[in-house]
Amino acid sequence: MDLGAGDGGYVLHRARTDPDTYAIAIDASPDGLASGAWRAKRARVANAAFLVAAVERLPRELAWVADEVTIHFPWGSLLRGLVDGSGSVIGPIASLMKGGAELRVLMSTVDRDGFAELDPSVVNSRCGAYSEHGLRLIDADWASNAVVAASGSAWAKRLGVGRARRAVIARYRRDAT
Repeated sequence: MDLGAGDGGYVLHRARTDPDTYAIAIDASPDGLASGAWRAKRARVANAAFLVAAVERLPRELAWVADEVTIHFPWGSLLRGLVDGSGSVIGPIASLMKGGAELRVLMSTVDRDGFAELDPSVVNSRCGAYSEHGLRLIDADWASNAVVAASGSAWAKRLGVGRARRAVIARYRRDAT
């Protein structure tokens, strides 16, 4: 699952390159997702779905189904909830994940986001809020340009990540409860 998926480009890429994966793009805005869903239909990609939902109101039917959750360059309430370790954001994300599943988050902030520049030490300092929801921090580090590029994020390009600003990659593992 890709949360804050925008146009669903990453999900479409994953579905095309790994036919054994059923990939789900989730975003609160229908505009971008409609474009991704249309591209998937034209390309006859049957192993991808596009769902309009805010992270705070994810359908219960998705509980414990994800082997992997990705979040690439969130903004707005999703970004605030991830940086602050808000239970109203972290809890629903954790609820999507099977035991042993991995959450990968690529984030970048600047002052106008309401945060100083995010660095790996900030992510490390918030790991307690995540662990309350069964998510254990594996690692947090500066994201390389290759990692940013592999995300396929059009938003990262618009933000200038890798040129004018840096990004942090954080990986968490869901407890096998």
